[in-house]
Amino acid sequence: MDKRIRRNENCVIGLPRCDFVFSSTRSAFIGRSCADNTFEMQVLQSLLTTRGVQVMEANGKVMPGQNAFCQNLCSKIILSQFCVALLNNETKDGSEIPNAGINMEYGLMLGFNKYVISFQRASQQFPFNVAGLDTIRYTTEDFPRKAEEAIDIAIKQTTQATPTFIATDQVVETFLLTKRWLFPRLTSEAERNLFEMGRNVGFYLVMPFDGLQYAFFGNFTALRPEVILWRLRTLEQIVHERFVASVPERERLGLLSLNAATRDAWTTFLKGLKTILLVTSDEDRSQLMQALESEPVKWAVEIYSMNDMSSTLIGLTPAKAAAAQRS
Repeated sequence: MDKRIRRNENCVIGLPRCDFVFSSTRSAFIGRSCADNTFEMQVLQSLLTTRGVQVMEANGKVMPGQNAFCQNLCSKIILSQFCVALLNNETKDGSEIPNAGINMEYGLMLGFNKYVISFQRASQQFPFNVAGLDTIRYTTEDFPRKAEEAIDIAIKQTTQATPTFIATDQVVETFLLTKRWLFPRLTSEAERNLFEMGRNVGFYLVMPFDGLQYAFFGNFTALRPEVILWRLRTLEQIVHERFVASVPERERLGLLSLNAATRDAWTTFLKGLKTILLVTSDEDRSQLMQALESEPVKWAVEIYSMNDMSSTLIGLTPAKAAAAQRS
């Protein structure tokens, strides 16, 4: 696996790079024409949602200040785990006509090297430009079965193997307590602001038992290493721009007033920040550690795998576990 995050650096319509991250969400983009796919969509929606995969489609919403093509279509294909294309023709004056919209979407999927499941009704004819590509031919009777088989294969091919040890909230909380970290009550405005900064990229705020330090904890067992690395670096950018880069301008505008003691406190806070990551496998942990060795972040980073957590908790006796939760 490439240790670098795969971002979309080359816009297909000539805009500046968008940096959307390929396959960074557990979702499936469905490309289809607007007409006469109700049955297929009901089947696909049911199959995907019961497997924990979000359904995404293009839409025609007006989005002021944004590029509608990027937001409504292109970014959704990039972010999706895999794609589905319903390549059914439209009928006009008794003749079958390939739908231009779905064929454009299908071209984007292939151009972005996405895993694509393509379907077409068995009674229809392929347009010449996709006739040589693998497409599942179906009828109303066999579509549910064929769609289920194809989706299960797609999920297996595009998802990391998940460990048998499931990270529930209670288990994760107990594991953090064994490392002397706990989730604080957000009693101050500063703590709530910190929490919101981390929450934007999937991190929670934690602190040690003595309450003299803060850390950001990310439970990223459902993400690939390059996506985790991107989130970690993005969090660092958010905190840096809020606490360092934007401070002179905010002071100039009268939005912030810092005395020497507060500046010293901020400096101490930034130096003491730490990030704790929980990832799927030992291999993922090793990949992240290697990436951070070659290009480190400014904060200390602790990385644990599901195996680390399992080993730690298996070693806890009931008495020790209860004591950890009471601490």
